[in-house]
Amino acid sequence: MEETMKMALWYGPGDVRIEERPMFELEEDAIIMKVKASLTCGTDVKTYKRGHPSYKPGISFGHEAAGIVHKKGSKVTGFEVGDRIVPHSAAMCGECYYCKTGRNDGCCEHRVRIKGGHSEYVYIPGPVVRQNTFHIPDDVSYKAAALTEPLACAMYGADMTKFSYGDTVVVMGAGPIGLMIALIIKRRGAHVIQADFSKDRLEVSRRLGIDTTVVLNQEMDIVRMIRNLTPQKRGADAVVDATGQPAAWENCIMIARKGGYINLFGGCKPGTKITIDTQTMHYGGLTIAAFFHTTPKHVMMANEMINHHEIPEDIFVTGEYRLENLIDALEAHANQQGIKNAIIYE
Repeated sequence: MEETMKMALWYGPGDVRIEERPMFELEEDAIIMKVKASLTCGTDVKTYKRGHPSYKPGISFGHEAAGIVHKKGSKVTGFEVGDRIVPHSAAMCGECYYCKTGRNDGCCEHRVRIKGGHSEYVYIPGPVVRQNTFHIPDDVSYKAAALTEPLACAMYGADMTKFSYGDTVVVMGAGPIGLMIALIIKRRGAHVIQADFSKDRLEVSRRLGIDTTVVLNQEMDIVRMIRNLTPQKRGADAVVDATGQPAAWENCIMIARKGGYINLFGGCKPGTKITIDTQTMHYGGLTIAAFFHTTPKHVMMANEMINHHEIPEDIFVTGEYRLENLIDALEAHANQQGIKNAIIYE
């Protein structure tokens, strides 16, 4: 009898289905992982709600997962059946123009991705096995290990934000990635101001030790409010967007001081645009940059941070669901009930 598995598949906005599918065919340099925990994320929610530019109907859904080696190809070394492992969701090709010139992040032209995610099994292609798959220490849970992918993105976002020890850095947004970015930047010696419309999310920010939190509302002058909290009200030394909202992008640019640095890390809906005041940009000497995804270096850094228990699992993973209740987990995430939700498997 053919071996099968349950897998979440995306067919369009609002249309994610759990279906029975044939087991993957194993290539000689790949691994099939039996999933123990997968996590919801902002990209899952955005894809579920509105689609994704790189998703085609019928594609596997989810990309933050950890588990054990179920089968391994004949050429796989360093991993054995039964090992506890966590893969990142992708690997860079290392050969395209962008990889060779130092942008071995989301700009890579030939990224290789895992198959599965919110599913009973995940297929880990050879490049991901070799580049971005790690053993899980015995004292690290599957839920904590599954934070490797989002933490790697946050690590990249934080690392690409230019600031010095003692600088004031504003992080717009207190979702999972925003909270992680704020935590990393805080640990690197900045005074961090975090702003969000959610009081609950900002309470989490305070639990993480973030210096100043600002509860936003539509009536306030957001730029003035936040600039007033910076030294001499001159604006922030650096600003990071972790919301993916065009209005927030525009606010970030106006919150930065003269000579400030703006990292537009949150991905906006395709087709949206922003307006930049040219006088502020030019005579303010601003540097505006945008980054997304992560790099192999930052995946390794994130994995080490998790293995050293520097990320509080109980703060970032707040709900547990079964695979058949995936939609409930996504809706809870979308409604900001907790931070991230775990799908737990047998």
